[in-house]
Amino acid sequence: MEDVLTEIPPPSRFFQEDLNNFTPPSPPLPSPFLLLSQNPNEAAEPPLRPSVLIVALSSPSLHLFHNVSSKTLIGTLVLPETPFSGNSINPSLKDKSCNIYSLDRHQNPKNPTLLVSFQCPIAAERCHSVAKLLISQQIVPQRVLILDSIQSRNFRGKLSRDEAVAFKLETTSERKAPSLSLEYFPSASVVDGLGAALMAACEINNIKATLCVTWPQFGASVLSLIRSLIFPALDLDLSISPGVDDYSQPSLPLFSVAQESHKKQNMAPSLCFRTFILQFMLLVFSVLNTSLHASEPPLTLDYYASACPNLFEIVKKEMECAVLSDPRNAALIVRLHFHDCFVQGCDGSVLLDDTITLKGEKKASPNIHSLKGFRIIDRIKNNLESECPGIVSCADILTIAARDAVILVGGPYWDVPLGRKDSITASPELADANLPTANEGLATIISKFLYQGLSVTDMVALSGAHTIGMARCESFRARIYGGDFEATAGSNPLSQSYLSSLKSTCPPVRGVGDNNITAMDYVTPDLFDNSFYHLLLKGEGLLSSDQELYSSLLGIQTKQLVKQYAADPVAFFQQFSDSMVKLGNITNQDSFATGEVRKICRFVNT
Repeated sequence: MEDVLTEIPPPSRFFQEDLNNFTPPSPPLPSPFLLLSQNPNEAAEPPLRPSVLIVALSSPSLHLFHNVSSKTLIGTLVLPETPFSGNSINPSLKDKSCNIYSLDRHQNPKNPTLLVSFQCPIAAERCHSVAKLLISQQIVPQRVLILDSIQSRNFRGKLSRDEAVAFKLETTSERKAPSLSLEYFPSASVVDGLGAALMAACEINNIKATLCVTWPQFGASVLSLIRSLIFPALDLDLSISPGVDDYSQPSLPLFSVAQESHKKQNMAPSLCFRTFILQFMLLVFSVLNTSLHASEPPLTLDYYASACPNLFEIVKKEMECAVLSDPRNAALIVRLHFHDCFVQGCDGSVLLDDTITLKGEKKASPNIHSLKGFRIIDRIKNNLESECPGIVSCADILTIAARDAVILVGGPYWDVPLGRKDSITASPELADANLPTANEGLATIISKFLYQGLSVTDMVALSGAHTIGMARCESFRARIYGGDFEATAGSNPLSQSYLSSLKSTCPPVRGVGDNNITAMDYVTPDLFDNSFYHLLLKGEGLLSSDQELYSSLLGIQTKQLVKQYAADPVAFFQQFSDSMVKLGNITNQDSFATGEVRKICRFVNT
């Protein structure tokens, strides 16, 4: 009788393609870091050693301390994965920020009381790195007070909507001399998130710490409770702005939305925060599924050497014609390249027109009035399709054209790695979220560059491209009429004359003259040089986001780089070349799998 046992394995219940269908792990996120004031009279060198570190996490505590007028902004905590889009230059409760304030620096300069206000949620997987940064690396406090809210899902017992309550948790060293007379958090109730991570860091480092949790999560009653408990315990003489008690709803929609999202979906805290971050950044950063990076993509310098040997000559000739006819075209192409790479990587998505089945990026708010030069790319593509049809991608054309544009107005040369594919998708949502805007603060701009894998040095160098090109009145109206220009430029007669010229170009009324333009570098507007940085030194940067590089209290590194590039044009050219290569190397790996070489840059192939 034949043996029924064989060496043939039983059939799998899965298809082979399903067995290999595993999403690769996301690249590790850059570490959070602190940006501190460069003014030696306002902030000491890290590590800071405050007598008390207050960490405000709950909406009522944020509202309360926001209305404390006697505080000084000395720094901010930057999470590279969170572009703080839309933040104002002056601190606001509407910002998504993690600012650091001194509450009594003038009275106690060596060991002040510091406040850290978390106005954006921290994902669960980032809580311990943030706690370690605040407790033992950059800040070494003598005592810590953490103000958080009770989450009803974690509380064992009944909570009344009308009754304000507060409980505490303490580290071992704090229990020996408690600073707050409160009941302890009930047994079997849970505290999680950043508050728990901070308490753990304090316990490990033997630091006196109290976690005060309150309920309800917002309202005038809990605000009064916090004020009556905390201020006497801190022994601080803090002046409060009028109207602080007019608080009946969350000042921060950010937190209320996160909490409602959790209630509706019954998610674990870490998943809730992660999902909220992705939703808040318009659902399309795709941190878990898309790998955007600025290093070592599958690109080579000789990618078209045999398939299209005349590529560089064809691009160069067309760019020469375009720049000779109007030098402004050089800036238009460089801007196109930048706006392309910051959305889905350098994949030509910015070139796509709207169709019935695809919504392009051209009408996104950062692009609709600022992007031109598409016809130049169309002409280059037409010439290349005649020479070597179906070979050169539109993404590569744009990258080469940007390099040639800089050279044609006096800028540096750099080798361009090639081999990009054109995407078959576009994302106006990502354009809104990822692209820096003219009135954003320094921390916001830095976070957007770090998210792309670009450093602070890259950011300052690439900003030097504003030495060519124009800006619309809408982009600099707030700077010239809000008093910011006078604050940075001073009373210099030449600066005042420049300001008068700007005001004649840009009326103060919104909607009037929005499209009027002026050069961002009025000294040498058609020459790529380091004049842009000299303007920043004089406080005459046209855009608020540009002047922030030199004038921001947080600009320790950026200010030094501005000075360096103003003094050494060779150093600027070298760094700009290196940073442009890194910018061009931001790739979306999906485009190499599903991308194509478009026949017409405005439309995907049919």
